[in-house]
Amino acid sequence: MKKKVGKKLKTALIAIACVLAALAVFVGVMQGFFVKADKDKPYLPDCPKADLTAILAKNSLTDEDYALLYAQTGLAKAGVDRMLARGAAGKSRILSLQTAYLAEHEVYHDFYAPFICSDYIESYIPTAYLEDGDIIVTDSTHLSGWRMGHAGLVTDGAGEEVLQASAVGEKSAIGGIKDFSDRITFMILSPKADAEVKREVAQFAADNLTGKIYDVTCGVLTDKNNCKRTQCAHLVWYAYKQFGIDLDCNGGPVVTPRDLANSPYMEVVQVFGFDPVKLWK
Repeated sequence: MKKKVGKKLKTALIAIACVLAALAVFVGVMQGFFVKADKDKPYLPDCPKADLTAILAKNSLTDEDYALLYAQTGLAKAGVDRMLARGAAGKSRILSLQTAYLAEHEVYHDFYAPFICSDYIESYIPTAYLEDGDIIVTDSTHLSGWRMGHAGLVTDGAGEEVLQASAVGEKSAIGGIKDFSDRITFMILSPKADAEVKREVAQFAADNLTGKIYDVTCGVLTDKNNCKRTQCAHLVWYAYKQFGIDLDCNGGPVVTPRDLANSPYMEVVQVFGFDPVKLWK
């Protein structure tokens, strides 16, 4: 009898030791990838700062002008045009953005769960003027080494208001552009739709999609086409889907910020922190 009890105890202890060893390996791997991801910094252009005065004085720009402005500021053609439409104020913001874009930034981390944090820089980056219906994505939030990112929908461009589903335990709410512009990366994107459609999407989202429960399993354990529960990228996708525009680049059950960034229906307005050629590929 004692031998049987001793054998069972030994087997149980071995099983517990194996589980603890597997857990230790898992934690070690997760921590290793987490530390590696935490060393990431914003993309830093290797080109010298150019004098943009002559370009900004022109009445019309060439493709070469737009290319130089993109390399110096992260503003794509759509972003440059928005800036120039504001006259002197827009040109001044382009120059401020150039300084910030070409500078090296200090990175710090906001931890809010095991192996999960968001990476920020020490200052807010000037942004292009926003339009209703714009979309903002970032890869700054990561789980271990996986940069799952974050996304938001601009509901009021003039007021720089951005609808977001931010985290477990929180409901979707309208914040601002500064929720994104001090992260190590962000992209401002414009869906290829008429301005009126974008305004309608923004108004629909503001009126109907606040106060939604955050659910990281949205699309897996819940219906993708239902928005009773949601997460950041799903919320953005759902708003546009109600107007017949599908911004999920792969059509899978789960929509991620990266899926939005790689949608063929997106036009880049501004990029910061991402490689301007590779973007978020």
